[in-house]
Amino acid sequence: MLAKDLMTTKPVSVTVDTLIGKAIGTMLQHAISGLPVLDDKGHVCGILTEGDLLQRSPLTLSRQVPPEQPDDAFYEAYLLANGTTVGDCMTRTVHSVSPDMPVAKLVMLMRSQNVKRLPVIDQDRLVGIVSRRDVIRAISSGRDRTARGDDALRLAVVTRLRSELGLGPDQVDVKVRNALVEVTGELASQAQRRAIHVVAESVAGIEGVVIVPLTGGIPAAPRCLSPAG
Repeated sequence: MLAKDLMTTKPVSVTVDTLIGKAIGTMLQHAISGLPVLDDKGHVCGILTEGDLLQRSPLTLSRQVPPEQPDDAFYEAYLLANGTTVGDCMTRTVHSVSPDMPVAKLVMLMRSQNVKRLPVIDQDRLVGIVSRRDVIRAISSGRDRTARGDDALRLAVVTRLRSELGLGPDQVDVKVRNALVEVTGELASQAQRRAIHVVAESVAGIEGVVIVPLTGGIPAAPRCLSPAG
C-alpha cells in the first residue's frame, strides 16, 4: 500500500497571508488539527498545527521580557507568539512524502519526526495529505477482508507470515482444516510464537490457532476466536 492509496486527495490548506483567526476557524470547521501552508506559487512552505497556536501569547502565562540587545531569535519568537498571519506562526520545517512512498516508510517517518500528518507532494505540488487516522483506517479495513475456504485461509496466513514476519515455507509449515490453523516450525522464541499467533488470528475467517514448535517449547493450545475474528 502506498501513500496515494490512503491520502486525502483534496486537503484543506491556507496561505502564508491567511489571518490566524480565519485559519483557526478553518481547522474547527473541518475538525482537523493541522493545515499545510502554501506560498504565492502554490508550493508547500510550512504547516500550521495546534501546537503552533498554543504558543501564542493569549494562551501563555506571561510575555517575554525583551533583552537589552534584541536579536533575530527574539524577534522571531515574538512573531510566533503575537503574529497575525499564518506565515508568522507556522512551522517552517515540513516533512513530506511522495505519492508512491510505501505506507511502512511513511509510518516510520511519522514516528521518527513525531508528526501527525504528512503532505503528499508530486512535482512540487500538494496533491494530498496523510494523517495518522488515515493510516489506522487503512489498517482496520485491510484486516476486515475475509478469505473463504481452508485453501484461501491458508494462502492468506502464509502470505501474511512472509510479508509481516519474514517467515517463508522453509521455516514454518501451515495447515488449515475447518478454519483451524496449525503452524509448525523451529520456533524456539516465545516472542516469535506469539507474533505468529497474532498474524494467523488476524485473518478474518480463522476460528482457532495452534502453534507447534519443533524445538524449545510445548505446543500451544488452540485459541478460539469470535465469528468476527
